[in-house]
Amino acid sequence: MERMSRAFTLIELLVVIAIIAILAAILFPVFAQARAKARQSSCLSNTRQLGLAASMYCLDYDNQFMELYRSHPNEPGYCDGWSVWPCREDLRKPNGEVYGWYTGPTQRPQDFSPNWGTIMLPYIKNVGIFACPAGVQTAWRPSTSTDDVGYIYSNWIGDGGEYKAPAVKRSYIPRPAETVLFWDSGKSNWAIEMQGWNGYPDWTSQFDPNFTCPRCWPDWEPQHSDGRNYVFCDGHAKWFRDSQMWIYYNVAKWDWRRQQ
Repeated sequence: MERMSRAFTLIELLVVIAIIAILAAILFPVFAQARAKARQSSCLSNTRQLGLAASMYCLDYDNQFMELYRSHPNEPGYCDGWSVWPCREDLRKPNGEVYGWYTGPTQRPQDFSPNWGTIMLPYIKNVGIFACPAGVQTAWRPSTSTDDVGYIYSNWIGDGGEYKAPAVKRSYIPRPAETVLFWDSGKSNWAIEMQGWNGYPDWTSQFDPNFTCPRCWPDWEPQHSDGRNYVFCDGHAKWFRDSQMWIYYNVAKWDWRRQQ
């Protein structure tokens, strides 16, 4: 007698497909969350290395942090301008943009004002730590294959909060473990940036975090569970929510001159 083979019925197939769909709906968010957590951990590792590099720089330079602007006319390579702006117009990229923190200053240091990323290169073995793995490309200065940076240097440290002023010495800061040095912008950018002054001291009557550091600009979205990774002036790194770090409510964490 010939044995009959039994196939799945349509209802059974639909039930199996429904179960797979339910499992996928449950697991995919878990996988996405795990991937986001891994990126956050990688970003925190980057910021820790930045903090270590900045601390080593301070040890070598009389406890003073990296400059934001070059204001030494008597020194070779003097360039009076923003930290990635070239001294000569013919050093622009073909599309008119200036070179970024890595390609320009390292190839022709005599033609560029130094920036904090270039200054820190001797203390960093892997330039990839300048880029947060969760950084999002934006229309303004999007990163390239050779230039990618997502961390911001506080201008309250780089120039003391005053344009072209000297960088602050760590010994001047009353509470370095509570003072922001670097933080994650949430972007993937080709140029080194510094920030910190947005929203201070010209407070408006209506507080808007979209224009207040750490979200100094509207496209600086927090990429790590509504928060960012921060490096403090003593070198340690830690994650905080934006709401815990808004300069509007936490001026002393940014402007060391407001600390007691």
